[in-house]
Amino acid sequence: MLEMIVFHTAVLYIILRYMQCFFDTVRVKKGRDLEAYVLYLAAVCLVDMVPAAMPLKYITDTFFLYLLVQIYHGKQGKKLLAASLIQGMNLFCEVLAVYLLYDCKVDGIYGREMYYITFLLMYVCQRVIEKFCIRNIKQDAALKHWDLLIFLPMISVIVICVLITFDLENKYIGSAVSAGMICLNLIVFYICDELVGTYMQLKESAVVARQLESYSNQLNVVMKSEEKVRGLRHDLKHHLSQILMLADKNKTSEIAEYVRSMQEDLLSRGEHISSGNADIDSLVNLMLERAKKELGNVRCRVCVPQELDISGFDWNIILGNLMDNAIDAARQSEDKLLQLKIHYRQGMLFIEIRNSFSGELLKTQEQYLSTKDHDRTDGSQVHGLGIRNVRRIVEKYDGSMEISDRDHIFEVRILLYVSVKKEK
Repeated sequence: MLEMIVFHTAVLYIILRYMQCFFDTVRVKKGRDLEAYVLYLAAVCLVDMVPAAMPLKYITDTFFLYLLVQIYHGKQGKKLLAASLIQGMNLFCEVLAVYLLYDCKVDGIYGREMYYITFLLMYVCQRVIEKFCIRNIKQDAALKHWDLLIFLPMISVIVICVLITFDLENKYIGSAVSAGMICLNLIVFYICDELVGTYMQLKESAVVARQLESYSNQLNVVMKSEEKVRGLRHDLKHHLSQILMLADKNKTSEIAEYVRSMQEDLLSRGEHISSGNADIDSLVNLMLERAKKELGNVRCRVCVPQELDISGFDWNIILGNLMDNAIDAARQSEDKLLQLKIHYRQGMLFIEIRNSFSGELLKTQEQYLSTKDHDRTDGSQVHGLGIRNVRRIVEKYDGSMEISDRDHIFEVRILLYVSVKKEK
């Protein structure tokens, strides 16, 4: 019994390493994750002591593992896949150890030698997966392929269960099938990782494309502004003569109106803000240009230093996702309201985005979903798309994000701890 407990404790270490490959953060309070692992260990040991058919034990262990994986952040499809793959790999290693030691029968085929070989096989498989098969899978990508991939480890487990139930005597076939199942599931790990990597590359490419679009838009803004400055300079003599004439006649109101007209003419079309920060100006001007066309009530106030220690890529993830969501939601509402506030004070960057929306909002664990009509059935519901990525960037800067909705007004408030870049 003691050997069995020690074995399951050692296997728990393997499971923990697997979990660290799949998931980045836990969703329970500090210390509760340790309690969950202890409970899982106790449950598995109790099941192992109860006389029952091996397939039933493996099904029970998989269920307990699926409960354990709930302490991590992630989609349910990914959690089920992780539990299936982890349990499947452990099962295949255990069955392979049984076939390898079938003729030895030292303390029975479930003696300490079997525990040693099983743990060694599990450890080797885990290290191979960690070293060669896992690079991107920790990213919680919104893939639709998780559910399909679950069938492969499940089918593998069924094959092994049938094998050990009806064909235990043929160790050569059993060993070959077990080793084949291990290789097959290593391939599944690799496929999962490649799918996530491809998906993340596509998302990054989309962000970069939007960033380039915003920079291009801002370049056009600057060029138009410079063109108007040159025109104003060319006509400056005439403008000054007109102002002097009005001044001689003491027409103060006409002077003010004339200067105001010059100012409006000087401002470039499409330049809604001009904070001096190129990353913010380019992106916000691009988003506001779209908002002005689609919404009736758009307000914006930006007051930030010219150089902040935050990358343009991160700006695009935060503002791009949130502004896209806000514009889409406001466009479908009656008020068509959008408000954006960005200001910087004493090392803290504050971002506030408010928009009107119609219908009701359903809240899941980590995102908002719209219930209005049947719009956006592709899964990119009003405020669900990109929220997770925004949270990731906020955590990167040790910040915080609050989301609230009241009286058909959706509000996102973000605080980032960002320093001003020092002049070189």
